[in-house]
Amino acid sequence: MPSMFKNIKKKIKKIIKGDETNRRIKWSLYARVWREIGRPQLKWLILGVVATVLAAAAEAYTITLVQQVVDKAFIQKSMANIYFFGMQVIAAFGFKGIFSYAKSLLMAKAGLNASADLQQRIYSHMVKMNIAKFYGDGIGKHLNYFSVQAGAVLNLVTGTLVNTVQQIATLMMTLGLMVYYAPQLCAVLIFLVPAIMIPMVLIMRKRRKLSRESFGIANDVSQHLNQTLQGMKTIQAFANEETESKKFADVLNASMVNSYKGTQVFALQSPLLELMISIGLCLALIAGGHFIVTGAITTGDFTAFLLALTAAYKPARSITSTSNTVQHGLLAAEVLFDFLDSKPDIQDLPDAKDLNPGKLSVKFSHVSFSYVPDEPVLKDINLNVPAGKVCALVGPSGGGKTTMFNLIERFYEPQKGKIEINRTDIRKFTLQSLRENIAEVSQDVFLFNGTIEENIKYGAPNATHEQVEAAARAANAHDFIMNFPHKYQSTVGEGGALLSGGQKQRIAIARAILKDSPILLLDEATSALDTQSEKLIQAALKDLMRGRTTFVIAHRLSTILDADIICVIKDGHIVEQGTDAELVALGGEYKKLRDIQFKGKK
Repeated sequence: MPSMFKNIKKKIKKIIKGDETNRRIKWSLYARVWREIGRPQLKWLILGVVATVLAAAAEAYTITLVQQVVDKAFIQKSMANIYFFGMQVIAAFGFKGIFSYAKSLLMAKAGLNASADLQQRIYSHMVKMNIAKFYGDGIGKHLNYFSVQAGAVLNLVTGTLVNTVQQIATLMMTLGLMVYYAPQLCAVLIFLVPAIMIPMVLIMRKRRKLSRESFGIANDVSQHLNQTLQGMKTIQAFANEETESKKFADVLNASMVNSYKGTQVFALQSPLLELMISIGLCLALIAGGHFIVTGAITTGDFTAFLLALTAAYKPARSITSTSNTVQHGLLAAEVLFDFLDSKPDIQDLPDAKDLNPGKLSVKFSHVSFSYVPDEPVLKDINLNVPAGKVCALVGPSGGGKTTMFNLIERFYEPQKGKIEINRTDIRKFTLQSLRENIAEVSQDVFLFNGTIEENIKYGAPNATHEQVEAAARAANAHDFIMNFPHKYQSTVGEGGALLSGGQKQRIAIARAILKDSPILLLDEATSALDTQSEKLIQAALKDLMRGRTTFVIAHRLSTILDADIICVIKDGHIVEQGTDAELVALGGEYKKLRDIQFKGKK
């Protein structure tokens, strides 16, 4: 028996300790929300709170007017008092309307400012994330930071704060009036407080659990929807419309079940509160009648008490509802701050310096890399490309060629070895200056939903129209651009949807030409072009590559025969390296690839 009591005692202590820990976490979160989001809008929030309290005071004053109307006008049968108090009622409601209007404007100002600041902060953090983390978490999850989490946190600061202040002020004033006019009745009804609070606390705990689950479900919905929108063509090409609709229906069903459970719990609050209020009214009528008969209170006092009691119902119900919003907002803040506190794995070192444009050499020294542990993509890569030389990377797909590009741009970091530019580890340069010195044209061209000129100028925003046009001419893009109704001001659509694959690639090449960076990365840059356009682009690219350190990924060997260095990448290794003539003479992997592609050609 003693051991049983000891175990119970330990469990009670554990629960108490856990509750205290949760309270500390909650208050620290609320303090941070206020410090980082609320405090910058302090002026507007204070003015809004003042207007809110004054509106509540005007509403409470109408109750005192009713007491005076009953005792000093109706019972005394004084028309003068009736006129006088009637005008005061108009004035009270007029002041309430004015202050309510002011509160709405002030809180809208605070809310809009806070929303813009928070969303800008989320966006700035998002665009600095590592590529692996960004795509690994999923785009839908990040979109939720702007909608679900940000909205809940902002509501916690603006809507919830002011609503809570207003309802507490109204509740305190009405309770004060109840005590002032009929303290005897208040003593009778005091037992209702724990009867209301205990079930409300239990409901809040259940709601908190459901709110936490709802964030995960909301992420699933956003992820699936975003994936569908991006892969619409693939879905239809494989005739999987019904399959995807079924998957989405399952995700929506989970969301609906969670929401319905939340509604079930939330819906209990109003009936419970109304039940307590009705019990209070019943007791008030019985006890109040007794006090009126005995002369302990006047009819006006009793009337004012009843009005105050019924008026207390609305703020009491609102406060219990607000507690759920607070819990939801704090959970959202926890998720959002975890995101904002995350640090990119790849960022500038404390003593990082700028990489200045010029003749830049690139060297791989014993570089090994894997996306997944124990599954290496690159294995002990050693490669030295002098400034101004062209290095072609050829070999089977999946060998690691594109990964080498990603490492040069520091989208990823090698697990072993290092990459140097002009004999300096690229990790010692700032990310911005490193990437400013690199231009890339990928086989998967992405264009922003803007004009053709805006997309060409993306790497050189200060370029003139004449420079944009010159870059487009060099990329063999000017002629087809001029065929559009709005020429260079024509929009390209989402991701360049209004352009053909070859047109998008020529825009991307023009963008690289205009950026004029000393290091050039070409990943199948002419893959989407027809034969005639490819010949024109190859000539333009030769001019572009002249004097630049260039890496070219190519499956068509005809495009890289003149490269200074050709590397054959296979299974993460450089198996051969040399010029076209040297590798042909070697008679290895490169010659096999060359013979296959040039078979039957002279």
